[in-house]
Amino acid sequence: MGSSHGTGSRADRMRIVFPEGAEFVPRPEDFEPLRRLGTLEICPGAPRGKADFVSRVRDAEAVFLDYSLMDAEVLRQCPKLRFICFLGIGYANHIDVAEATRRGVVVAYTPDYGATSVAEHTLGLILALTRHVATSFLSLREGRWEPGRFQGIELRGRTLGIVGLGPIGGEMARLGAGVGMRLIGWTRRATPERAAHGLALVTLEEVFDRADVVSLHLSYNPETHGLVSRALLERLRPDAYFVNTARAKIVDNAALAALLEAGRIAGAALDVHEDEPPPAEYAFRTLPNVLITPHIGYNTGEASANMLRIAIATLEAYCRGERLHVVNPASP
Repeated sequence: MGSSHGTGSRADRMRIVFPEGAEFVPRPEDFEPLRRLGTLEICPGAPRGKADFVSRVRDAEAVFLDYSLMDAEVLRQCPKLRFICFLGIGYANHIDVAEATRRGVVVAYTPDYGATSVAEHTLGLILALTRHVATSFLSLREGRWEPGRFQGIELRGRTLGIVGLGPIGGEMARLGAGVGMRLIGWTRRATPERAAHGLALVTLEEVFDRADVVSLHLSYNPETHGLVSRALLERLRPDAYFVNTARAKIVDNAALAALLEAGRIAGAALDVHEDEPPPAEYAFRTLPNVLITPHIGYNTGEASANMLRIAIATLEAYCRGERLHVVNPASP
């Protein structure tokens, strides 16, 4: 915890709170720009439920939010709050933006902080899935020797279908091209620039029809909720793979689990889950053709440094009366 006071009219004695700790920041001196803006409070550890979270943010004017839920109930109990920066891109999962706007609270986020990190993790999942790295490791660790059981596929010459061609999808195209994959992709905002690295823009249905591996890189919002439906998943060939490092609620996960269990899809790798952490009875935990990781695609030192830098810039801009990465344009 540290404190100092800024000199700008908006920043004077501003109470800035990290309510869920800030373990992702390796060096205390990285917080110095915030200490120049006001009083910085870094709450230790995860909140113990909603009441504890509210007690941490109740008197804050600026909050840097990681994973807790700032719904209407929480926002109503924060009368001094004027600014929230979500540490990541999935702000819609954690902040009631409409309620924040009604209350005059600016909501910002940190775009593009970890595009390379997420894309590299995705490539790692694809390689691990198609070469049975996790299952063969477990087999060997448990004392079995089964090299003939784990026949994989080469990625070179295979078709990678990328759903969403923003910064992460663009990085995924670069990496896919680097290992010799043919690239097809779909995006809601098709431009010539998004058809880089030899990628061919096709319809969403064509991605699922033609790809050997489909990789999901869309942001989650009402427009994308449930976009990857059972009908789309059923278009995948039985020897195709599906990878999701975006958001779980973009996919009909019940349908995905059923198709995987029936062998209608060769396998899936998932870094994101509808409930995090998942419940004990979680279908994807026990399916042998599924590889799951605990939402770590973004988690590198490089991405963390980028995230903090962008987050600080959003608050500095707010204190100057400017808007940087703000998602509610009707707010002050």
